[in-house]
Amino acid sequence: MKNFVFIFFFLISVSYSQNDSKFLISLESSNNTQIEGDFYINKIYDGRQVKGNIGTVQRSLFNTKVLADFKKPVVEELSDFLNVCYPKTDNKKAIDIRIDELYVSEVTQSNKETGYANVVLDIIENRNGQDIIVGNFSSTVEGNGIDVTSKHGQRLIEAINNCFRFYKELNDADKINIIFDPEKKIDDVMPNDIKEGVYVNYMDLFEGKSLNLEAFTVTSYDGRKCLLNNKTGKLENSFYGFNDGQSFYINLFRFSVVKLYAKTEVMGDYYFIDSIKTNSVDYAAIAVLYGGGLASLLFPDLNETEIPLLLDRVSGVPVLLTNKYMVNLLSANKELLKEYRRTSRAAADKKVFYKKYFNF
Repeated sequence: MKNFVFIFFFLISVSYSQNDSKFLISLESSNNTQIEGDFYINKIYDGRQVKGNIGTVQRSLFNTKVLADFKKPVVEELSDFLNVCYPKTDNKKAIDIRIDELYVSEVTQSNKETGYANVVLDIIENRNGQDIIVGNFSSTVEGNGIDVTSKHGQRLIEAINNCFRFYKELNDADKINIIFDPEKKIDDVMPNDIKEGVYVNYMDLFEGKSLNLEAFTVTSYDGRKCLLNNKTGKLENSFYGFNDGQSFYINLFRFSVVKLYAKTEVMGDYYFIDSIKTNSVDYAAIAVLYGGGLASLLFPDLNETEIPLLLDRVSGVPVLLTNKYMVNLLSANKELLKEYRRTSRAAADKKVFYKKYFNF
């Protein structure tokens, strides 16, 4: 019995110690070879809103969530890989890329693990001395197995190569043509006035650069919005967001298993999203990515099927308005807390009392 107790607590200690370190991924592989194409990658820009990691993986017998990152800095890791697969030669044109999203994740269901690699990038061409974003490309690659962690590098390689394959297939008539300014610095305040249009990357909001919304059809699915490209008929699910002239809709990206656009309301430094379905969120991953001291407040009660979501407009850090979070927040105002506890504590109630607390 003593041995069992010792082993049990030893495994727990190993699990927690692993949670304090990152799992490192490399794109270096003996299978990487030159890929045919008329271009090479000249510069790489890291346009991710969240730069401190590239997602989470599951480690140990308890499938503890651990941060993932590259062994080298992101730009260096990608550059070393791309120099092998898309090398520079005299007869090739130079292109630049901006990484909008690049992350891995894992889900365990019914004793089966599924690993995901998600990549969103922009291709930038130079025309007469002007840098132009000509296309936004995305790919999600998944794989199943007993242990999918070791294959994340391979999945990322496949996703990146898929994006370049899509670029090769791009017709000149379908290029999006957005001026790109590599010297643009991001302020620490997001502008409140977001004009109508489609925004490829969160940095484009600062610059006010967008695609014409008339080139797309806005449709609905499961209470969220989708964008259909009128010219290509393609479902565009990798843009950062869009404004339809009345409201700004943001891509949920890492916060939902479905890539759709959710309607937002600006509340101070945050975008407020009325509700997300609790069964579509990996709370353990969010706790590792962003939780910090509030990790215990992220997890919803059993009766919470939908909860509001706040996203920091500059950093992208989420705040999930679970019942635990609301009680903790309102504890500083006893009267409001009493009123809140008399409600059904639905998503709509949380929004009302959050606004009351901050006088929005």
